[in-house]
Amino acid sequence: MGLYSRRSLILGYTSLVLLSASANAAILPYITREAEYNTECKTCPRVLCPNQLYYGTGDTFNATCWTRGTRIIDGNIWLKSEAGCYVTQYDVTEWEGDYTSDLAYCGKASEERHITEEDATLKYKTECRICPDLTCDNVAYLSEDTDLTLTCWTDQGQLIIDDPYHFKTTNNCYVARKNLYSKPDITYLDYCGPIPLLEPEKHFNENGTSDVNKRDALPAPLPDDMGVQYLINVTVGEEYAYCRSCPEETCKSKKRYQFNQEVWLQCTENFNGTWWSESTDFCWVKNSDFWESPEGDNYKFPTCSLFPGDEDLRSH
Repeated sequence: MGLYSRRSLILGYTSLVLLSASANAAILPYITREAEYNTECKTCPRVLCPNQLYYGTGDTFNATCWTRGTRIIDGNIWLKSEAGCYVTQYDVTEWEGDYTSDLAYCGKASEERHITEEDATLKYKTECRICPDLTCDNVAYLSEDTDLTLTCWTDQGQLIIDDPYHFKTTNNCYVARKNLYSKPDITYLDYCGPIPLLEPEKHFNENGTSDVNKRDALPAPLPDDMGVQYLINVTVGEEYAYCRSCPEETCKSKKRYQFNQEVWLQCTENFNGTWWSESTDFCWVKNSDFWESPEGDNYKFPTCSLFPGDEDLRSH
């Protein structure tokens, strides 16, 4: 090999090493973050996961990696604290960079949801609050005989008569144990962990109670000739997806699909600017509740009004 060839090889190798070093240097070991207001640091990056700890307004922590979790406002990026728990990016002061390129990815396992669940029924009319204290804002008014799914418990809540126990529900708010027909067996439920004072206007989340936080699907125009492609399977991308008796939010929920549950769809339709799909359970789910976009990702998926008997769907 000549001198020129060896020199070119050495220069090429050096450039490759420098390029590799530059790429690695772009990943920071951590980024110091400051809580913009009280925020929960959770055991997994989902609003229903228990709290490991919380950061008060102005508290700082080191974010060591990023992951995906419950979508908050218009993003699903969560940051892992050096304490090993997760905070949504929207609860900390703004970062001028991009977490997904400035920090390492926490790994696929970090996206998994780990929560406990237990069924319960309300005995009395109940206010479901964002935190378990009467000073906390009310999120929902629930009538008697309402069925609930509980996810965790705390004994550090407002004393109701003689009972300090409160339970977090899948509506992401807390109800008092005193308002339930019977005492849940807390041995089957996680402890909720420390809970800060929270305010709804500062803590948007994907809990089915606010349209502000719903993921917007990216619809593609449907061609005139849909072809034939009956039944597609999609995956629920929200904490829960409600399957309703008709394609409107006001329609009765017939079934509730859980996060990452596979759902089979028959057809899709646009109602008043919102895409809905009919599942094989013969009820309707909003397309924005799925990871996939049935109306955009599956260009041959038929519109429901094409089928005999469903021609009047567009006038629903």
